[in-house]
Amino acid sequence: MRQGRLSKGQRRALDELYPRYALSDEQWSQPQFGFPRLQPLTLEIGFGMGDSLVQMAVDAPEQNFLGAEVHGPGVGHLMLKAEQQALTNIKVINGDAWSVLPELPDNGLSVLQVFFPDPWHKKKHHKRRLVNQEFLDCVANKLMLGGCLHLATDWVPYAEVMQEALQTHPAFEFSDPPRRPITKYEQRGRRLGHEVTDIAARTRR
Repeated sequence: MRQGRLSKGQRRALDELYPRYALSDEQWSQPQFGFPRLQPLTLEIGFGMGDSLVQMAVDAPEQNFLGAEVHGPGVGHLMLKAEQQALTNIKVINGDAWSVLPELPDNGLSVLQVFFPDPWHKKKHHKRRLVNQEFLDCVANKLMLGGCLHLATDWVPYAEVMQEALQTHPAFEFSDPPRRPITKYEQRGRRLGHEVTDIAARTRR
């Protein structure tokens, strides 16, 4: 949890707030029991600093939000923001996609979102990309019927790979992407002239 440079506030959050906002290992198999109310659950993998995820939780108190992130400063920052907003509908897991997803219950997610995952630009690193057939197989099991997978990237070749993978997967059909807050990473990319692509699909099995 201490990887990366931590501000004083982020360090305090990890020391004092993590027990309040973390989803414990015992709750991974039934994450809804980690929240005060049983509500539709959105999981975001790799939420970065967490500002957009916190905004979603503020805007939709009738939903629960779970964020998974490996970067300690990002986890700390999200918890500070959640504390400032007195949010009870948001929880965090300090872990990556493949440590979290297999442990979650099947048919338990309303939405799974991955915004601006590492595109691994070099061809020899493409095998490290998160969104592939194995990932989609797992996501299809974790989403409820009609649940939404929402992806966003500012790397056009990766967007094309995502679209092709979804198009050929029998469990998904394309849908209109939900509205979402603009992330700081996205704002920086747009200033650099990057083209942002949002892709959404719903389960139809």
